Amino acid sequence: MCGIAGFIHHDRTRPADPARLQAMLDAIRHRGPDDDGAHVEGPVALGMRRLSIIDLAGGHQPIYDESRRRVLVFNGEIYNYRDLRAGLTSRGHRLATASDTETIVHLHEEVGPDCVQPLRGMFGFALWDSEQRELLLARDRFGIKPLYVSIDAEGISFASELKALHAGGFVRRELDWEALEGLFRVGYVAAPRTPFKGVQKLEPGHVLTWRPSTGARVRRYWDVPTEAAHELPHAEEEVRQRLDESVRAHLVSDVPVAAFLSGGLDSSSVVASMALAGGTVHAFTARYEGSGADDADETGLARALADRYSIDLTVVPVEPRVDRILQRIVSALDEPLGDESVVPTWLLCEEVARHYKVALVGTGGDELFGGYRRHLGLAAALQWQRVPAGIRRAVSRGARMLPEPAAGGLGVTRLKRFLGSSGASLPALYLSLQNRMGPLDLFTEDIRAEIATGYTQRAFERHALGAPVDGSVRPALYLDYKTYLPEDLLHLADRISMAHSLELRTPFVDHELVEKLFPMPDATRIGRGRPKRILREAQRERLTPAHFTAPKRGFVGPTAMWLRNELADVLADELAPDRIKELGYFDHRVIDRIRAEHAARQQNHESVLWTLLCFSTWHREVMEGTAAPAHRV
Repeated sequence: MCGIAGFIHHDRTRPADPARLQAMLDAIRHRGPDDDGAHVEGPVALGMRRLSIIDLAGGHQPIYDESRRRVLVFNGEIYNYRDLRAGLTSRGHRLATASDTETIVHLHEEVGPDCVQPLRGMFGFALWDSEQRELLLARDRFGIKPLYVSIDAEGISFASELKALHAGGFVRRELDWEALEGLFRVGYVAAPRTPFKGVQKLEPGHVLTWRPSTGARVRRYWDVPTEAAHELPHAEEEVRQRLDESVRAHLVSDVPVAAFLSGGLDSSSVVASMALAGGTVHAFTARYEGSGADDADETGLARALADRYSIDLTVVPVEPRVDRILQRIVSALDEPLGDESVVPTWLLCEEVARHYKVALVGTGGDELFGGYRRHLGLAAALQWQRVPAGIRRAVSRGARMLPEPAAGGLGVTRLKRFLGSSGASLPALYLSLQNRMGPLDLFTEDIRAEIATGYTQRAFERHALGAPVDGSVRPALYLDYKTYLPEDLLHLADRISMAHSLELRTPFVDHELVEKLFPMPDATRIGRGRPKRILREAQRERLTPAHFTAPKRGFVGPTAMWLRNELADVLADELAPDRIKELGYFDHRVIDRIRAEHAARQQNHESVLWTLLCFSTWHREVMEGTAAPAHRV
């Protein structure tokens, strides 16, 4: 696992500055504290930081082919590299290391940019072919590993994180509010845009080829399968066997591998597969403290599974003193993100990284098996849209008056969101089910003019053009694979884990697993309104009875309660009217109102308030260059 960065000038007579490359690598040292390497030749500069996991002694990068025509810097893991190596050596290639990285260089010798096709794993890499004078940038099929790109008159630059492009002077730090509107609508910035004009993300499952003479060409090399749904013979056994095989593949490592165990169905399934694969399993689980902690506590489920499989379980306390770590969390995220699960993820990664370099997680199970309430909500919303519009508006207005329960939670909030859902198309309707702002108009008049183009909705509609056409759940899952999974969950997992020099692996996010199981019809996947029915049945004999009766909580803490209690002073400082006016992006009267409504439990605005808090903190560091207030340092 590594971080990569580099740049190439259009003008081949202009030498690359090694100090500029070093500044980029220094900015992402956390991604690879074990080693670094650079290739600087003429106008070309490629570099990497390495976290040693496979071929600890021989995996130094950059890696070259035999003729040194090709040079590669790589971030990620290739789980089938041993099979690829065997095939390459049988075809006459001479490999100098035992690393997974070197297989890519030799595959490129054979098939050029199609070298990505046989790779099973997570990756972002850059390969320069000096003879063809062509740069190849590639990102894995799901976007587990990041890759940012900036192309201008000077040439092309790339990096695993935005902060490396900042350090190299390749980003103007001009905010792109068309894209940033999505942060407040859905909690993230939809690809390929970023918070800044002039820099984009290479989308998952895509490669970019660039030549100084012809510029850039982007091509998709893989997509989630969209053929007509069909039943799997012996579906439950197929799910078990495929997950077991994926977990075994993700255990490939020259260092020990731990696990995150929330107690939920997905992480419990992964840990059960690890235990059945043999060897000792060490799992880590979060226990919340402070107000609302009891409602978020899943440690009982984690302990039950640990007892069943003789797993070594470490419980990590998650305290509501988020103010002490918020600045570091926001800095690590690189982009502003509105996902509250960042807090337990940070604390778990911090603890696991004290003992391990690699851990398996259950991310991606909901996207494959239909685990979110909105997946069922979409089917219901399609029926709700048939009710006359006047009745829907009246019911929605009435629902907005419902008070929030004293214990917090999102049940009433989700009901209000559902009743207010609307849209002429499936992607528009699905987006409305995720709309955190609802009817709120957060922005000033100037920002409203910038976001009027509706970039986020256009992104959903663009992806929907390639979605399956049968059912309502599979199209929603497809949209999640294109938006929420890479831009929220995988983004968060990569940045927070790598901030602690820890690699997280996601067995559910595996293209061989997805290609086999995604074509299941809605009725098999969900089954009479039950989320993840097929996964539940497949795991019936492996998990404890309590795992099948526990409510779905998600990997988030009692954020709503924290914002009303332990974090109230932090929120008051960061969203004070003077601060909001100083930023100039938001209507301070609206901010004051939603803070008051949330404190009084009239409405649950936790998602919007948390996003505003994180954005303001991010803005201080990245745009203003100032430190957080003293109470948060």
